Amino acid sequence: MTADANIQKKRLTVMLAINAVCFVLAGVAIYGAVSLRIDWLRLVFLGAIVAGLGSHIWFILGWMRATKREGATS
Repeated sequence: MTADANIQKKRLTVMLAINAVCFVLAGVAIYGAVSLRIDWLRLVFLGAIVAGLGSHIWFILGWMRATKREGATS
C-alpha cells in the first residue's frame, strides 16, 4: 500500500468514527428536543449534523488531493 493509500484509510476510519458519534448524538438530541421539550438540544442536533457533513467534506477533499498528486506523478 502506498503512503497516500494508508493516509486515506486512516481518514476513512476517522470519518466513520466521527459519523458514528454524530449519529448517536443527533439521535439523543432530537429525542430530547422533541419528546422532552428541551429546546437547546435542537442546536446540539444541528451541530451534530454539521460535524458529520464536515467529516465527509474533509474526507473527500483529502481524497481529491491524493488523486491529484497521484495523477501528477504518473
